[in-house]
Amino acid sequence: MVSTETKPLFRGVSHRVAFIASATLAPIVVVSAPGLWPRLVTGLYSIAITALFGVSALYHRVNWGPVGRRRLQKFDHVTIFFAIAATYTPVAVFALSAWAAKLVLILVWGGAFVGALLRVCFTQAPKWVVAGPYLLVGWCLLAVVGDAWHQLGVLGFILLLAGGLLYTAGAVVFAAQRPDPWPSMFGFHEIFHSLTIAAASLHYIAFVFVVLPKAQ
Repeated sequence: MVSTETKPLFRGVSHRVAFIASATLAPIVVVSAPGLWPRLVTGLYSIAITALFGVSALYHRVNWGPVGRRRLQKFDHVTIFFAIAATYTPVAVFALSAWAAKLVLILVWGGAFVGALLRVCFTQAPKWVVAGPYLLVGWCLLAVVGDAWHQLGVLGFILLLAGGLLYTAGAVVFAAQRPDPWPSMFGFHEIFHSLTIAAASLHYIAFVFVVLPKAQ
């Protein structure tokens, strides 16, 4: 069932474009990975990012009815957690030292499963409550910041840090619902989506040029 709700004109458009780009790049990056294990890890990352943008575009572009909206909203929020965890996975597996990799994987995947469960059970929570768990999971690299700096180098570390800051800025915009420059066309949610794409792009660059070469 589809509702007649009026959404901002550009709601979900940027994530639809990002989905197409992610789906196009995914097989290229997976095939370029050196060996079976790197390809599996790269595939996990690629699928998670593609799903993030694909589900978001599907959820935001269509005026779903009450039941469809609730289901897609849960799916949309869950994919964010797993996209965060999947982004950290190749960083941990390919770049970090053994102890740091284990700690990061435990934190991000444990946090992703707990956060996803909370989002499924409490879909009507305030926006600031929604944003909090994403930030906690997303900044778990701070637990191994010294090792990350040493293993990733200046470029890799700065790209991951800048991406994290953009994700954080997006979460703040989402929670505050400000700025909201043009509600009928391009409002706070579109700014949030744009920041998400920018952050994911920086992390993707870090993956391709810094992290994946370490899988040799």
